[in-house]
Amino acid sequence: MAATAVAATAAIALWPTTRPGGDPALWPVETLTADPAVALPYVLHVTPADCPGLSLSSPVPEDSRNVPGSGSFTVDLGGSHYALAVCLGTVEETGGARRSVAEHIGADDVLEDAVVWNRNATLVDAPYGELVRVDRAYAATSPPRLTDWLVDHGGYTYAVGYLHPDDDTGRYRDVEAMLASVTWDQ
Repeated sequence: MAATAVAATAAIALWPTTRPGGDPALWPVETLTADPAVALPYVLHVTPADCPGLSLSSPVPEDSRNVPGSGSFTVDLGGSHYALAVCLGTVEETGGARRSVAEHIGADDVLEDAVVWNRNATLVDAPYGELVRVDRAYAATSPPRLTDWLVDHGGYTYAVGYLHPDDDTGRYRDVEAMLASVTWDQ
């Protein structure tokens, strides 16, 4: 009996586990829907470095800080609200959108002496495939300041983010509509 208890305890202790919230099979699933009341009169073309480009519709014209071929693309939505787009690399390098998010759920060291808290991973059905949404905060108990949607397309993993002030997600519907408008170059 004692040997069975020891073996059972060892098996449980050695059983592989994931971070709490890190199992994509347990993430909620939503559908991306664009609010028809959001006006997106401008078409912006995003050409990230070393990756195929994409186009999306925007409520504002292109921001002059965007340089074709740079690593990221920023759309200034006004009032400290930004939509961000970046290619993270090939799926082979990133492990894909699901794995990229699952590996970083919880507290994650992003830079020396800087930690981001990643939470609320959600699978999102979009017109062009599956997105993985994750909220990111810059302190353990603070509200999210950045929401990222990751997607794998054409062998690459892309991220589109919404950066906003604490407790002010007033442009969230705009960013969701922008995401729903994405078309790919390839």
